Amino acid sequence: MSRNSLGNVCGAVVVSVAVITTSPAAAQAPPPAAPTSQTQIVLLGTGNPVPDPDRSGPATAVVVNGTPYLVDFGAGVVRRAKAAVVDKGIIALEPPNFRVVFVTHLHSDHTIGYADLILTPWTYGRRVPLEVYGPPGIKAMTEHLLEAYRADFEARSSEHAQGLYTVGSFAEGHGVNAHEIGAGVIYKDANVTVTAFPTKHALESYGYRFDTPDRSIVISGDTNPTQATIDACHGCDVLIHEVHTLGWLAKRPDFQAYAARYHTTTAQLAELASQAKPRLLILYHASIALRPAVNPRASSPGELLSEMATRYSGHVVVGRDLDVY
Repeated sequence: MSRNSLGNVCGAVVVSVAVITTSPAAAQAPPPAAPTSQTQIVLLGTGNPVPDPDRSGPATAVVVNGTPYLVDFGAGVVRRAKAAVVDKGIIALEPPNFRVVFVTHLHSDHTIGYADLILTPWTYGRRVPLEVYGPPGIKAMTEHLLEAYRADFEARSSEHAQGLYTVGSFAEGHGVNAHEIGAGVIYKDANVTVTAFPTKHALESYGYRFDTPDRSIVISGDTNPTQATIDACHGCDVLIHEVHTLGWLAKRPDFQAYAARYHTTTAQLAELASQAKPRLLILYHASIALRPAVNPRASSPGELLSEMATRYSGHVVVGRDLDVY
């Protein structure tokens, strides 16, 4: 898709959304869900490869008219989805309801929950195959996972066929249809149009723009700043973007060269957001820890907001697991 055509897609939906103003001292209590909106964003995981008990692996749900769509499936994705049901009352995120999912790239922290996403909802009652959209390599990953759990599928299917239980393990429910994508519109139904755009990371990677009846949402995945991200947002309602603090990077000389090529700093994100002009910027996959004991070198959410506030005047929040927007 050309930049002009993508810009036309990006301008298709322009709707107001409740936002929180930038303030380094702002409390980061989970924001309330907007009951009048047809579309909700639920952050199921905002973490990165560091094992953090407060932040599950990257996973973002977009719920439209009671139908969930998922971007990335990091560690803990299914249990975080159930937590959203129990703690937030978002019944659309019952695990068997996941039918259409997207992955930004095939790094382990974004895909380690794939087997869980295939098996747990199936044993819990999903009756139809999972539709998965991602970069080249997702088909091979899918085939190997299905083979790895073949014995499980056969045993549970046999037990179900014998009538030993009827709660789950329906014949088609562990199937997966993997779709390898390129840039452009890759999925469309009555609720959403999903447009993929190329990003810049160590593996082939894509961000996604969701156009729903009432909101436009862009999710970056892991990436260096790109013009494609700016074009994909183009005044979108919500931009969810990865970020690393300058303070954290100063403590990580071992990671600086990699980060300079494949990730985004607060200074870079401030410049990008100033051009993309989202109504709300949500920071995720950030180099932070809510508790210093988890990662002593990590920045705090307050430090992250401070670095952004001195460079960017728009509405921005630090995303936390189970936040709802």
